[in-house]
Amino acid sequence: MMIAILSVLLVLLFTGYNVFYAYKRREKLTCMAGMMIAMTVGMMSSLAFGVVLGVALQHDLTLSTIIAVLFGMGAGYLTGKSISLMAALDGMMAGIMGGMMGAMLGVMLVVSDSIVLFIDVIFIFVMSVLIQLIDEETGKAKATNEGVNKPFFGSALTLFVGIVIVGVALLFQYQGKVSSASQSLSEQPEDQAASQENEGYQIATVDVKSNGYGPKNIEIKAGVPTKIDFKTQSGISCTKHIVSHELGIDVDLKKGDNFIALKDLKPGTYKYNCGMYMYNGTITVK
Repeated sequence: MMIAILSVLLVLLFTGYNVFYAYKRREKLTCMAGMMIAMTVGMMSSLAFGVVLGVALQHDLTLSTIIAVLFGMGAGYLTGKSISLMAALDGMMAGIMGGMMGAMLGVMLVVSDSIVLFIDVIFIFVMSVLIQLIDEETGKAKATNEGVNKPFFGSALTLFVGIVIVGVALLFQYQGKVSSASQSLSEQPEDQAASQENEGYQIATVDVKSNGYGPKNIEIKAGVPTKIDFKTQSGISCTKHIVSHELGIDVDLKKGDNFIALKDLKPGTYKYNCGMYMYNGTITVK
């Protein structure tokens, strides 16, 4: 959550600075350059904002999409309006596209820390290059004797350092998964404890994969205490988030067994979906 908060502040800071920088040099920017600048600000700000919100808002696609799209439209409009109305319109359209794609990416990719860090690196790099573009279009950029200006060197260094940081984060995450997998071999007592907790319940198992749930329908007996074990094999898709208004379920699944107790259900068929409503399954009570 701390990474998400810092990422939101970073997006707000860089977006605000680029909007102000374009406004300050608006008189020397052409309509074509203004369109490119507004489109970049609208797209990148809403994309980065959408990814962070998709993770931070418990994978709520609706709310994260609305906020990211509105933010991107506002950033694109403010950037382009001082240059031309056409640039403002271009920025708004890019903000809509970026917000939808970013929110969807944030909801689907549950390995949040590494993805958020990666998006932050790309966002900073693109925004830094955008400042160079504004300087170049307004005649402010000055090259050194070697032909490489300082802003370019700074953005390239930012990209390199960011890639290293993301690589280290992925390495630690991979090592954590390996160590947890090795520890699971010696966790027989925990399995016995889980068996004791589930005594008196009828247990139905649903295999959770990145491409859906299996079996698509499970049958349970009415009037008997029930637990559904959503056995998760991986955490790289929206199937890791289970939603069912009929059953009162709205949970994120961890890798392995996930026992969810169901209240006394009347005979009938109940639906559940992934967080994005792309995959679904049913539970039939007889």
